[in-house]
Amino acid sequence: MLIASSSLGILLLSAAAATSVARQASQGYFQWGSAPIRGVNLGGWLVLEPWITPSIFEDKPDWVVDEWTYGAYWRDRRDTYSEIRTHWGSWFKQSDLQEMKRVGLNTVRIPIGYWSLIPLSTSEPYLPGAFDYLKLGVNWAQQAGLSVMIDLHGAPGSQNGFDNSGFRGPREWFWNQTNADRSISALKVLVAEFSQAGYANTVTAIGLLNEPFPVSPDQVGFLRKFLQDSYASLRAIQTQKHLVIVIDSAYQGLPAWQDFMVQGYYDGVETDCRFNNYTLVYGYNQVLQWFCNQTDYFRASDKTHWTIIGEFTPAHTDCARWLNGRCRGARWDNSLNGHRLTFPGDCKKKTGSDISRWDGDYVEHLARSFETQTYVYEQASGWIMWTWKTEEAADWSMSAGITYGWIPTPVWNKTRG
Repeated sequence: MLIASSSLGILLLSAAAATSVARQASQGYFQWGSAPIRGVNLGGWLVLEPWITPSIFEDKPDWVVDEWTYGAYWRDRRDTYSEIRTHWGSWFKQSDLQEMKRVGLNTVRIPIGYWSLIPLSTSEPYLPGAFDYLKLGVNWAQQAGLSVMIDLHGAPGSQNGFDNSGFRGPREWFWNQTNADRSISALKVLVAEFSQAGYANTVTAIGLLNEPFPVSPDQVGFLRKFLQDSYASLRAIQTQKHLVIVIDSAYQGLPAWQDFMVQGYYDGVETDCRFNNYTLVYGYNQVLQWFCNQTDYFRASDKTHWTIIGEFTPAHTDCARWLNGRCRGARWDNSLNGHRLTFPGDCKKKTGSDISRWDGDYVEHLARSFETQTYVYEQASGWIMWTWKTEEAADWSMSAGITYGWIPTPVWNKTRG
């Protein structure tokens, strides 16, 4: 998750269609529209992100910054797949999903890249193979009683230029129809597998594209056509009618999607939104008030589309090492090129794995931030925190928050008023 200039992480779904989808999934673990989504992302697993698992990247040249360059680094070496397969087989275990259920979560969101779903050209250096682990993760969720949202996190050409798309660089996805067509092919693989009856009570939603970043009206139009084409293609092949289709707010704000893919022809469409970096300049109380002030905004969107916050964090900063990309700094302490705060802070007291170094008032803020945000987001259709675990950045880790007490158990409990 790279913090972009106007991101909260909002996912949208058609409210009128909600009734039919909830009814069709009535035997499942979670019914869309019947209760708030309370979930967590399985980040850094099937799509690598340097800030989540820096140990995978830190022993490699500085040019290895994403999954594209990671594959290029390994492709001509012996034991090409040794490290990545070890990671796929160990980053999450069945016991993790059982713990997620125990603390009160009902949903997990699993990101995956197109390179694990469709054939690649010789010029694409990715290391495919994660699809089998996706199916394993879904099986674990099924056994734990968790619902699953699967998200296409990386598309051909990169839809946002962030490392979490698999390619850090130009947003080439918008440049030609072939990229969109290949994305739909990847989505078809997901739907063909996970719309089968055996998954009907587990895989409840498919995210069409994570954090697309259009920067012109033409690119917005390209994205809208892709979303409509994807919907039509996926509904035509799904074997069961339980799947909700998730669209990302794409940094456009929720009102931009109010009249898009709504009830009638479009059944079961949901909208997702993300974190905003401009709150970095706010004080603790000010940012909590800002969250509270978004309540009516989310409620209004939820009337036409189920609206969830698909990636949020209680963290107040972007201090986590490499959060903005490998070898890049942070806005919080003015170490990120091109970004200057008037009153920069000290990142050493805001992140890392050694909680004893953190400011005590910051730990308290994390607790208040989590409870405030989850309350607000449940005034719409719910939330999915980013992420369950990290190697270093405990302030972004739900499991660390539960261990150290700034996230309550169960997660819906409100201990701070």
